[in-house]
Amino acid sequence: MAQNTQSKILSIEEQIQKLKEKQKREIAKLEKNTGKRFLEKFKLENKPLDEIYSFIEKLQEVIEIDSEGNLILNDSNNEKLNHEQSNK
Repeated sequence: MAQNTQSKILSIEEQIQKLKEKQKREIAKLEKNTGKRFLEKFKLENKPLDEIYSFIEKLQEVIEIDSEGNLILNDSNNEKLNHEQSNK
């Protein structure tokens, strides 16, 4: 009986480990796909990495995300963004 219980525990632990590995793979796939889409949407596919990071930093200055995941445009940076866009 004790051996049967231990076998079940081992089986459950193996299943948990497999699920954790699957979760890691799925998260990696999600990150890859969302990153690819982000680069495509903002036409950053052929830009150097430092330029992409700079773009993300500027985006963070202009947009905030509240606790519910809603995007909020920072009014103080709105003029700066419009000015930079009109210069392009």
